[in-house]
Amino acid sequence: MIINILPDELEPEFINSWKMGMITQPSIDYADNAIWAIFEGKQVTIFRFKEYGFINDNRYNKYFISTGLAGITIRIEKTKTI
Repeated sequence: MIINILPDELEPEFINSWKMGMITQPSIDYADNAIWAIFEGKQVTIFRFKEYGFINDNRYNKYFISTGLAGITIRIEKTKTI
């Protein structure tokens, strides 16, 4: 599964900072069902899956994340069948 998150879909306070390349190291936080990243030396929530009705569960998958000025791409792979 591929998920593409555009910069304009990030939390509003981080859209411009993302476009300027000021946000780094995004990763999925399964407990919060969100994407966290580093901004100004702090860990912040930049995207919430819940707002799109999506619940990501890491019991049966792993992910690979790729970033750039165009946004965030996440590739989710199954690790076992349910």
